[in-house]
Amino acid sequence: MRHVNWPRQLQQTLQAAREAAFSWGKNDCCLFAADCCVAVCGVDPAAEYRGRYQTAIGAKRVLANTHGSLEAAWDACFQRVPIAQAMRGDVVLFEAPLGRCVGVVWSGGIWCVTEEGATRANAAPLIAWRVEARNEMNEE
Repeated sequence: MRHVNWPRQLQQTLQAAREAAFSWGKNDCCLFAADCCVAVCGVDPAAEYRGRYQTAIGAKRVLANTHGSLEAAWDACFQRVPIAQAMRGDVVLFEAPLGRCVGVVWSGGIWCVTEEGATRANAAPLIAWRVEARNEMNEE
């Protein structure tokens, strides 16, 4: 399920990220996307990562030791959906100049964090996840 007022909360999260510069372990692509997930449905896919790295190498090491890959980390929290079905508030993985990156679908595009803050990416998604809190009763 998503919060009743998730579009407003997501817009506020995006606006705050637009004004914050990129910083490993504070405002990077994964933490930005995770913050957006918290705004949409209350699930923090980066809970196990926060405060554990401060560099690109540190992020890769924590990722390798915790889930093994970006795909596995996001799979642990959300269900994949066909790219054509990705909608506002969903997370997508795409190729960026420095490697794989995650962003959030919003306003007809993918938003991610760059050196200047959150902005629209010129990228094609490779994988999409539906951002919804899982209903435990339906999974049994």
